[in-house]
Amino acid sequence: MIGKIIHNNTCAGCGLCQSILSNTKVTIDDNGFYRPNIGIEKLSLKENKILSESCPALIVKGDKNSAPINDYLWGDMFSCIIGSSKDNVIRSEASSGGAISSILIFLLESKKVDAVLHIGVSQTQPHINELKISTTRQEIINNSNSRYSPSAPLIDIIENIKGYQKYAFVGKPCDIAALRQYSKFNTDVKNKIKYYISFFCAGVPSLNATVDIVTAMDLEMSDVKNLYYRKDGWPGYFKIIDHNNNVHKLSYSVTWLNLLGPRIQFRCKVCADGIGHLSDIVCADAWENFDNRGFPTFKNAPGKSLVISRTQNGENLLQEVLSQNNLVLHRNILNFREIDKMQPGQWNKKVYYLPRSLALLVKKGCRIKYNNSFFLKAAMKSTVFQFIKNFGDGV
Repeated sequence: MIGKIIHNNTCAGCGLCQSILSNTKVTIDDNGFYRPNIGIEKLSLKENKILSESCPALIVKGDKNSAPINDYLWGDMFSCIIGSSKDNVIRSEASSGGAISSILIFLLESKKVDAVLHIGVSQTQPHINELKISTTRQEIINNSNSRYSPSAPLIDIIENIKGYQKYAFVGKPCDIAALRQYSKFNTDVKNKIKYYISFFCAGVPSLNATVDIVTAMDLEMSDVKNLYYRKDGWPGYFKIIDHNNNVHKLSYSVTWLNLLGPRIQFRCKVCADGIGHLSDIVCADAWENFDNRGFPTFKNAPGKSLVISRTQNGENLLQEVLSQNNLVLHRNILNFREIDKMQPGQWNKKVYYLPRSLALLVKKGCRIKYNNSFFLKAAMKSTVFQFIKNFGDGV
């Protein structure tokens, strides 16, 4: 099964397979993206079953949701708001409005969780991501910035949840799907992960893309002391501080649109869930300034977060965070076509997923199993020309 996933290039790089299986069966290699390396032992029938129902290279399906709102493109919702952290330190350190950081700090300080599992920067290699287990406000803030490079938060996840009883997990939508699906087979995961929190994900760029940006700035990786993908504003800048404390910057639009975005992994190009359908709460940039084409200008401003609660669990948490004034409510989103403009990349992923997935089926004879509600109605918004074009690009 893993061999087929690698052959079809549909691996998301989450690391779950390494946790489920022994290191004699699978290890994780890093060649720009995290990928499983098959060992000498064969998988058992039970292990194959667990992977077939958990791995996001194969399946991304959630249980039926009771949310009162369902938008054809943005999915099930209890609430949809624009907000920002009331704490200016959090708001300035985070990539957008600091909503996720504020929610996580509330969870820790209210004792709803003992620890938070999330991604942060390596202390020894500033371009590398690693899993953090945070238990304090400062640790949340230290790891609050976006990281546009590969992460595999589910490596050793079974071991990583042994230290405490209650966790919040923050990850990409595919990480959320993998862990939530795996919770059906593992009682520790089911009982200990109390909250699943995600963010809109446009795709995972190769680590080599970051290295190439550093090189293009006339620097070596050994020169880099600190590396930030979004710093000093919203959306901020790609920012490097070298060992002489010199600052090097590139704009967000240049780095993401031209250098990082075009080098995302293949799995992300055939993804119907960049918006965290299986999360309790999902957050995103709530862009509000647009050019003549209606595209976000990415003009620097105080950060604002789009916050969507997708489950009753998430709705209860969001309303409690708002009631405690940890988040400033700017306004409720009532017309969801506003999000179409805020998130044009996600709009495209949804509308054109069907032709891309059909191309994957034709070319490689495989498909990723999604709930039809994730994409089918959105596909109706595609023109015939764009449908054919996206199918042709995929083939």
